[in-house]
Amino acid sequence: MRANYSRLRILSVICALLATAYATHAQGERQSATPDLDVISIDTSLVTINVSVTDHKHRQLPGLKLEDFRVTDQGKTVQPEFMDSQGPLSLVFVVDVSSSMKANWRDLKDGMKKFLAKEHPDSDYTLVTFNEKAQLVTSSVDAEQLWQSFNALQPGGDTALYDGLLLGLQALDRARQRHKALVLLSDGQDNCSHEGLTLVEQQTLLHQATIYSVGIILESDPSRYGLDGKNLLNQLAAATGGLVMFPKTKGLPAVLNLISADLSQQYSLSYYPPEKMPGWHQVEINIAQTSGRLNLRYQRRYQMR
Repeated sequence: MRANYSRLRILSVICALLATAYATHAQGERQSATPDLDVISIDTSLVTINVSVTDHKHRQLPGLKLEDFRVTDQGKTVQPEFMDSQGPLSLVFVVDVSSSMKANWRDLKDGMKKFLAKEHPDSDYTLVTFNEKAQLVTSSVDAEQLWQSFNALQPGGDTALYDGLLLGLQALDRARQRHKALVLLSDGQDNCSHEGLTLVEQQTLLHQATIYSVGIILESDPSRYGLDGKNLLNQLAAATGGLVMFPKTKGLPAVLNLISADLSQQYSLSYYPPEKMPGWHQVEINIAQTSGRLNLRYQRRYQMR
């Protein structure tokens, strides 16, 4: 009888200890589920779209205000929070240094030198080159430093254009200025990249990069750019709100100045999307109450991760 009583007391004590432990654990769970009042939640989904607005004569249209823009994201109207209409530039030059560039390398150097000699206050430049291998030569430097790096280049080898573009897009992510773009200078098509065109197209939209494609026409072989090559450069520029041009090398300074002017006068619109679901988002931008025909260039799709 006494033995049975002792066992009952021991079981009672064990049950009491278990009940206390469970209550303590439950209280801890409730406390951990309560948000800390000192924690600040920050919405990092801000989307920035650069918009170039020109009239029917391809002239930049200055003086627009934030309320002049009508923006929809996934078909839903959004109100831009910020707008920046002018400012310094971040340009990432992706330059073909393959063997085929030797014929007009002197003219290309002359064009770059003339462009960089002009004042671009507070702007910075990055240089990526590619032949059979893509390489980051210098990053976020001033015009003089960029020229020194460019002047030391010697062309030779095959053409890994896709690899060069992908490395340039990575560099563009680190660019400091709001007005930024990638400028591709090449005279031919890809023939030895490790990566393919599909990845280039995906990454171009993912990085929200404006691409200016400059297909240099060789004096000795004006037909060098085939239909596929021209289509590629047109697609890259059209998808990102940039421009595509096919100048002869002696016309390069004028082309680079046009790109600089176009980029520096873009309107940068920033807003929080109404839907924050991962995936592709479609953007449409219009100008309200315009009296004439306008042309808007901007990236019409972006990917939220």
